[in-house]
Amino acid sequence: MKHKLLVSALLVPLLASCGNAGEVAISDYFALNGHDDILWHDGFRVLQLTDIHWSVNTDAEAQAAYLSRVVKEANPDFIMITGDSMMGGTASLGEKLLETIESWKIPYATTWGNHDREGEYSPSWLSQLWSKGAHSYYNEVDDDVFGRSNYVIPLVDPSTRKAVWNLYSIDSNSYPESFSGLYYDYDVIHDDQIEWFRKAAAYSTAQNGAVVPGIAYFHIPLYQWYYAYCDEVKNDAEPLIGEILESGSVTLSDPDIVKLYESVGKTADDIKSWTGYKDTGFFDAGVNNGVEGFFCGHDHSNDWGDVYQDDAGKAFIGYGVKSGTELYYAHSEKRGIDLIGGSLLTLKADKSYTIDHIYVSADGSAAITHEKVSVNL
Repeated sequence: MKHKLLVSALLVPLLASCGNAGEVAISDYFALNGHDDILWHDGFRVLQLTDIHWSVNTDAEAQAAYLSRVVKEANPDFIMITGDSMMGGTASLGEKLLETIESWKIPYATTWGNHDREGEYSPSWLSQLWSKGAHSYYNEVDDDVFGRSNYVIPLVDPSTRKAVWNLYSIDSNSYPESFSGLYYDYDVIHDDQIEWFRKAAAYSTAQNGAVVPGIAYFHIPLYQWYYAYCDEVKNDAEPLIGEILESGSVTLSDPDIVKLYESVGKTADDIKSWTGYKDTGFFDAGVNNGVEGFFCGHDHSNDWGDVYQDDAGKAFIGYGVKSGTELYYAHSEKRGIDLIGGSLLTLKADKSYTIDHIYVSADGSAAITHEKVSVNL
């Protein structure tokens, strides 16, 4: 059952209220699945894995070894998995994947993608599986907010016990309820989730005495991916990192995006980011509440990222690196590498961070390539 958030005299400004089925405190979204705080240090390393896509066709031993190579190379303090870890898999395969992740003995969490729930198991079983790991910080709050993986992981200074950074997990959901089959639409981050995010960020500010910088992790890209790409084309500019190499053209139900691409000399066939079906306003809510970077997965052949600015502010937006060879992935002729591996953030105390895209070859060779950029807004 889902519950609304608890409203008390002290916390009214800090809480969202959604639904009619019980009460949950906003602090529950900052719970850590029974674990101690994640302790911050300057240069804290967060590895993003995404689109692992284990299925009934997966060679689990080979893919487990591949993922372990990525993790060993990255040497992270925390691992955030941004959806589509499973697609058409079995319960035993899900357990094998979690066994692999647990073997690294590194704290981790996940946000769901559009394919994770497609398998011979229920969403509740999958949530319970990810919750019970010895190193899992996954936190599914029983509320009425849309989605299943909306929560916050604070990175806490060991001396002050204040959060230095927040890692926001946001469920970008799967397919819209109005999906007709005429267009291949994906769902979005819903309005009540954005309101939840604002309340969570306000609660964090109140607890820590200042706005805490954040990184937002979710699966499906936002409309800002379109806007930023068209700005690059208009200004004849290169992205900060990566490429857009999806091979199929995206069929959108929104003609305004087609017009936007045409305004910079592109056509509908050049639209290569599979976003949700509308601009929800989550980017603006994020930058207004301290989010310094927005990171997704979903589009396996894209590892692109850039700084985007609108009237609300600016932040880095971009993809992680698809993790593993399952389903499909791209090879960059320009750079001579397979676009698979992981994306490592190194977070600094001054709100800056570096992005290190780690590309681990698919052929089992020792070839590993790093591409790094710094973000200081």
